[in-house]
Amino acid sequence: MISLEQVRALESRVEKAVAFIASLRAENASLKDGLLEAELRTEAAEARTAELEGLIKEFQKDQERIEEGIVQALRKLDAFEDVVHAAAKPSATSGTASMSASVTVQSPVKSTRTMPVDPEAGNGIDPVVQADSVDEPEAINAEAAAEAIADDPGSDQSDGLDIF
Repeated sequence: MISLEQVRALESRVEKAVAFIASLRAENASLKDGLLEAELRTEAAEARTAELEGLIKEFQKDQERIEEGIVQALRKLDAFEDVVHAAAKPSATSGTASMSASVTVQSPVKSTRTMPVDPEAGNGIDPVVQADSVDEPEAINAEAAAEAIADDPGSDQSDGLDIF
C-alpha cells in the first residue's frame, strides 16, 4: 500500500506542477500579448513606410516638373537675350533674324491722357499728367521680344509649375 508520506509527497509534487503550469500559462499569455503589440507596431510601421514612399514619389514628380519649368524658363531667357542682342546689333545672324521677324514692334511714341477724377469720390485713383514720351529702340524691342516669348505657342506650360 501507499503510505501517508508518499501521498503527501505526491500531493506536493502535483501542487508544484499545477503552480508551474499556471506560471507557464501566464508567461505564455504575456508573450502572446507582446507578440500582438509587436505585430501592431509592424503594421503601423509598414503603413507609415508606404505613406512615406508615396510622398517620395510625389516629391520626385514635383521635382521633375520644377526642373522642366526651370529649363523652359532658361530657354525663354536665352531666346529673349538672343532677340535683344540681335536688335542691338544691325547685322543679325539668320537664326536670330527669323526670330526677330516674328516680333511686332510698337510705335515708340507713347501718349497718356488725363483722367477726370473726383477727389471726393475716394476711389484712390490719382490723376495722370498728360505727357508724350519716346522710348529707346532697344527697350521697344525688349518689350516686343518679351511679348513674343510669352505668346510662344511652342511652349506648353499649362501643366507646369509657376516658379516665378
